[in-house]
Amino acid sequence: MKAVLRLIVINALSLFLVSLFLPGLTVSGGFTGFLISGLLLTIASTILDPIIKILTLPFNLLTLGFLSFLTTLSALFLMSLFYKNISVSAFTFEGLNFMGIVIQEIQFSDLLSFIVISATIYILGRILDSLFAK
Repeated sequence: MKAVLRLIVINALSLFLVSLFLPGLTVSGGFTGFLISGLLLTIASTILDPIIKILTLPFNLLTLGFLSFLTTLSALFLMSLFYKNISVSAFTFEGLNFMGIVIQEIQFSDLLSFIVISATIYILGRILDSLFAK
């Protein structure tokens, strides 16, 4: 039970942090909206994870696990379809100039924004999970 509650909080926190940095993800409903979204993301990921791992096993082996965020992508897509408090839309990254490294402005379409947002949620969730591990 503690592990499930920890996953819900980690998913809610990663959704919150990603919505702060990427304007394409909006979660309405305040604190409860993020908790419900974290709960739904945990449930959808738990159900879809074995199915997607089996279907993408050859590609996951070829890319050395790079496609492991597909579970989060499919769960986020299903959540945006059925739960109206979360939405993913196209957005524009304003660019970055840091210590001589320049990243130009990038416009993300709807599909690409789903991919970028779900990969960011996945990576941030893994980082938070390792920080809060026993």
